[in-house]
Amino acid sequence: MQNLYKALAAAAAELKNPLADRQNSHFNQPYATLQSVVDTVRPVLAKHGLSVIMVPRVEKRDSALYLVLQTTLVHASGECMTWETPWPVEANIQKLGAAITYLRRYVLCALCNVVGDVDDDAEVIAAPTREQRR
Repeated sequence: MQNLYKALAAAAAELKNPLADRQNSHFNQPYATLQSVVDTVRPVLAKHGLSVIMVPRVEKRDSALYLVLQTTLVHASGECMTWETPWPVEANIQKLGAAITYLRRYVLCALCNVVGDVDDDAEVIAAPTREQRR
């Protein structure tokens, strides 16, 4: 894993946050689309012999459907690391497609340690709860 870690460290020194190219219509917050994230990180990763493979699958767990995104970071030397991110989903193809895009964007940002959206310290989630208490 020495080659992979060395290449990832070199890439991290060059990576920049992707351009926030879209506005969330529900919360009115800017964010970077999956395309913006990929366009930002792919050339830097490739320069250092790195690539990312993301393979989604659906599993049934405890009578619920889960989207499982298997992500593999591969180095040209053959070294790689793999992890899985599960997310509950409904049996609706549009919602499944949206979940795949969402997970790919968030996992890729986390992997590359870049920020693709505004960090509001969970204000968007907490605001409705505060309103309910009033």
